Amino acid sequence: MREFVVMADSDSEIPYQYADAHQLPVFLMPYTIDGQEALFDLGRTTDFKAFYDKLRAGAEASTATRPPADIQAFFEEQLKQGKDILYISFSSSLSAHYELAQVARKDALENYPDARIEIVDSLGIAMGSGLLICHAQKMKEAGASLDEIKDWVEQHKLNALHFFSVDSLKHLQRTGRLSAVMTAMGSLLDLKPILTVTKEGKVVSFDKVKGRKKVIRYLADLAEKNYDPKLSRELAVVCHADNLEQAKILQEEMQKRMEFDEFWLIDIGPVIGVHAGPGALALLMLGKERPM
Repeated sequence: MREFVVMADSDSEIPYQYADAHQLPVFLMPYTIDGQEALFDLGRTTDFKAFYDKLRAGAEASTATRPPADIQAFFEEQLKQGKDILYISFSSSLSAHYELAQVARKDALENYPDARIEIVDSLGIAMGSGLLICHAQKMKEAGASLDEIKDWVEQHKLNALHFFSVDSLKHLQRTGRLSAVMTAMGSLLDLKPILTVTKEGKVVSFDKVKGRKKVIRYLADLAEKNYDPKLSRELAVVCHADNLEQAKILQEEMQKRMEFDEFWLIDIGPVIGVHAGPGALALLMLGKERPM
C-alpha cells in the first residue's frame, strides 16, 4: 500500500500547532484588508485583534480563491515524494475552491499518472471541516487506509455541526450573506441571528435571539440537543472573533452539560472573519445529523 497524506486548506482553521505536530500539509487561503492581500497561515503570524480592530474602524475586506496552478504545486509537493493524497476541502457551496482543486488534481495526475488524489467536499466551513480533518488524521495515525478514511468522512460529514452568531449584521450584509432590510431591522431590535451550515453546505440564518446574553444559552442548548456520545465526545470547538470573554462562558456552559475528551478555544481567522465580523461566536462539534 502506497504511503498517503491527509491534506487541508487554512479555511479549516485548524491551529498551526496541531498541523505542525501531526505534519499535516495545509494550503493557505487568501484574504485582503485595506487593499493588502495576505495568506491565512492558521494563526502562526496573524494578529487577530489588529484585524478585527481594522474591521471595526471600517476597513474594506474581502476573500478570494487561488489559481489551480498554486493548488497543483501544493499537491505535487507530496506526489513527488511518492505519496498519495486525501484532500478535505472547504464547502463547494461557498467557494469555487473545490472546483479549482479538481482542475489542479487533473493536471497533477497528468504529471504523476501512477499517483492517487482523492478530494472530499466537506460541505463545511472553519473547524466544521477541521473536525473531519482531525478525525481523518487520527484514523491515519491508527493505521487506517486512505479508502477507509475517505469512506468515514463521506459518511459523517453531515454530522459536522456549525452553530454561530454574529455581534453585528453589517458584515454579513456587506458580503451578501444577509439582506439590507434584515440588517436594519436586526440592528434596531438588537436581534442576533443564529446561523448554521445546511446539508448542502450553505450558510443560512434559522433563528434570532434578542441580546448577546441569550445567545450563549441558545448555543449551549443547541449543542446539548445535538450531542451524540459516540461522535461528540472526541473534540468540541468554540471559536470567536475577538470575543474571548463570551467564548469562555460558552465553553464553560458546554463543559458543565456534556462530556468532551478535548475542547479547543480558538480565534476565528480572517478568511471567515471577513464575513462574520468582530464579536462573532461559534460552536463546532460532531453530533447528530444536520437538522436542515
